Amino acid sequence: MDALILCGGYAKRLEPITTYIPKPLLPIGGKLMIDHILDGLMTNSFDRIIVSTNKKFEKQFRYWIEHRKAVKNVHIELVVEPTTHEGEKFGAIKGIEYTIKKLGLKNDLMIIAGDNFHNFDLSKLISKSNDTGNIATALHNIKDLNEAKRFGVVSLEGSIITEFEEKPQNPKSTLISTCIYAIPKEHLTKFDEYIANKNNPDSPGYFMQWLVKNKNTVHAVVYDDFWYDIGTPDSYREVVEKHSD
Repeated sequence: MDALILCGGYAKRLEPITTYIPKPLLPIGGKLMIDHILDGLMTNSFDRIIVSTNKKFEKQFRYWIEHRKAVKNVHIELVVEPTTHEGEKFGAIKGIEYTIKKLGLKNDLMIIAGDNFHNFDLSKLISKSNDTGNIATALHNIKDLNEAKRFGVVSLEGSIITEFEEKPQNPKSTLISTCIYAIPKEHLTKFDEYIANKNNPDSPGYFMQWLVKNKNTVHAVVYDDFWYDIGTPDSYREVVEKHSD
């Protein structure tokens, strides 16, 4: 299995903090956000660790990789999207499709957004995907219907997603999508199909919504552990204060 960490965004809502520093390289609790992600990933076994970013932040990530070097002897690979500002950005789903084609990925793939700060046991998600042969996604129970309006909201029947609504005005549950996926290799072409049909290339929620609408079986693992959406200076400050050393 390969792992792909998505770091191609420009985090405009976090400016000026992210004017020169990409969001995944911001510190939380004594280490960088992306290092927290790697630590969570490396409780499992991966053949490749891939980080996708953009041209603007390429040097920052190369510097980080040079000093991080390897994770359990697995070399970190960098894929650079040829964009330099928000108006050019690929978007998360287009970025995934670009990386799959660029590297010719053929293994099962774990995908995680580079701003996911959580303590999920991802082995549960990998096992769900392996056992069912289907795409599996991590859900977080945010336990607040008003807060759920800001995210992709999911309805379940057992572990199968029956409905997915991106940022609904009247959420039917408090289960929200987190942009953490386990993708069997047979399903990697779904990203190409989605982009070829001119669907929204940015928000991962629209990809999940498209999968469910098109009768693809998508499983979920629900986590009650901590998870944060770090999108504004206030939310970043809150996380730093809660997880300071």
